Amino acid sequence: MNDFIGTGWSFPPHFNKYTGNVDMVSGQDEIEGSLRILFSTNLKERLFHPDFGCDLRRFNFSNNNNATILRIQSLVSSNIKEYEPRIILNSVNVNVDELLDGKFVIHIEYTIKNTNSKYSMVYPYYM
Repeated sequence: MNDFIGTGWSFPPHFNKYTGNVDMVSGQDEIEGSLRILFSTNLKERLFHPDFGCDLRRFNFSNNNNATILRIQSLVSSNIKEYEPRIILNSVNVNVDELLDGKFVIHIEYTIKNTNSKYSMVYPYYM
């Protein structure tokens, strides 16, 4: 399974003070770290990949309505499908109940392609 998914740095990076090495993750943790990076990256933030990222900050001052929810769901779905080829996206739901407190929550359900294992992930976005 790890050959398909790979192994990478933990996110955020954490250095082991005893070995001096970066802590590594694999499997589902590697995929969720990759998704967190995708969700937290703004457009043009990466010099050599300016189109990478969800750019969720554009919703910081959006109205709390169904149109905003649908735009967030669409943006997250299209970015996951483009930048995370190891999974099949089953659903994306956005909860804006706490929007007045400066937070919305993205809940995704996905299946890892080579194992057919289903997982869910919750990503709170703080404005």
